[in-house]
Amino acid sequence: MSLNWREIALILEELPLLDSSLQQTLQHDFHSLSWQFYHPQVGRWTLYTEFGTPFSRLHMLTESIQVSQRGKTAKLQRFIQFCRANLEGSKVVGFRQAGADRLVQLTLDNHGRLLYLYLRFYSGPGANVIVTDSEHTILDLLYRRPGRGEQSSGTFLMAEEQKIPNDSFTVRPRNELSFNRQIEQEYGNQSNILTYEQLLSKVEAKRDRELKTLSSTLASQMRTIKAHEGYELWKKKADLLSANQHLLDGRKSRIEVEDWEPESLLTIELDEKLKARENILLYYEKYQKAKGTYENALGEMEKAKEALVREQQRYAQLLDPLLDKEEAIRAFKKELATIPSQVDTTQKSPGLVIQSGQFTLLVGRNAKENDELLRHHVRGNDYWMHTRDFPGGYVFIKFVKNKSVPLDVLLDAANLALVFSKAKSQGKADLYYTQVKHLRRPKGGKTGLVLPTQEKNLTVVLDESRLARLLLEDEHA
Repeated sequence: MSLNWREIALILEELPLLDSSLQQTLQHDFHSLSWQFYHPQVGRWTLYTEFGTPFSRLHMLTESIQVSQRGKTAKLQRFIQFCRANLEGSKVVGFRQAGADRLVQLTLDNHGRLLYLYLRFYSGPGANVIVTDSEHTILDLLYRRPGRGEQSSGTFLMAEEQKIPNDSFTVRPRNELSFNRQIEQEYGNQSNILTYEQLLSKVEAKRDRELKTLSSTLASQMRTIKAHEGYELWKKKADLLSANQHLLDGRKSRIEVEDWEPESLLTIELDEKLKARENILLYYEKYQKAKGTYENALGEMEKAKEALVREQQRYAQLLDPLLDKEEAIRAFKKELATIPSQVDTTQKSPGLVIQSGQFTLLVGRNAKENDELLRHHVRGNDYWMHTRDFPGGYVFIKFVKNKSVPLDVLLDAANLALVFSKAKSQGKADLYYTQVKHLRRPKGGKTGLVLPTQEKNLTVVLDESRLARLLLEDEHA
């Protein structure tokens, strides 16, 4: 609950405002500012103000940790720049409260120039900080609200002052502290509780997203292992064909040969267009490919298991309910400030941004988005993927230092490239991929057109469950 007008009046009585000089202004976020003063008798002191929130208030700061907890804004906002240029160095020569209202007016003398600083401590959209000259022309303000006539160069007109009523507004029960100190403690604790709950909700959502991604990666690797665990059968067929090469006449679509383990007959499919040796080599290639996929999936599965356990343990420690609230708030803010992978956060990426394990995928859905991604959002070590022989979107896999791109990430990217291409209706496609540094633009080529070199090939069949997971995560990102 914000302060009522009687409580504001009581706080003003305790503040050494008159004859204080404003030395520095700090903006902690879009709703709170600190004003650092110097008074000839009191010395240095700080006035904390908050506007437009359920905790709208003003009071003297006695615990400097409150300022350091909130911190300074990373980039100076327009209003604070104005304050530092025009208000710092001013002396408070007068102050008053506008009747039974939560509006405080400070009269400042800035080396002979008279300025008015209006502080309106509402908890809703009426809250504001307004600076005017002696003619009441608005010089600048914390929130620009043209609908209320509150914008630079406008005229600030104070509402008619309310007469002091005998109403229900009362001062809350007092303790032995000064009222400034009492309010500082009460609101600081309430604000910390609210901040803790809000940050806790965000960290829990981040945990759920990351653990879901790791669990999906683990499940995908396990499905890959299951699908390729019989890779030795390809070698067995190749060996049997090699042993029975004399039976291959190039006109058969299948052959039945004696299987030596166990002793039975085994039917092997053949490609009638290929010669005998080519059919044998085809089966050996299938064996090598399936074996490589299986072994790679085994390695990636172990990595995914370790990453999942590690993140589960890390989040369990981070979200330990027994942690001190202030310590937890600092840890939550640090966690939420971490940026996954190497995404350029200075500008919003066109197209889709999708997380695949520890890798970030940038998806262009048309020529314009492809070109924009190429020009401004990817670097040489990032990977580019595109359907072969079909127009469509580009998918980029952002480079992660000391990490090779696992097969599961390639399959995620391939499915996205397929679904955003003209090959979507066929349900499968050949793709190629290479690093961005191996792309070149043809002279006079169409927007976004590139020619790849040192590319590798990949064939993919559309996986609806994989796509549903990727696109659902993008919706909730």
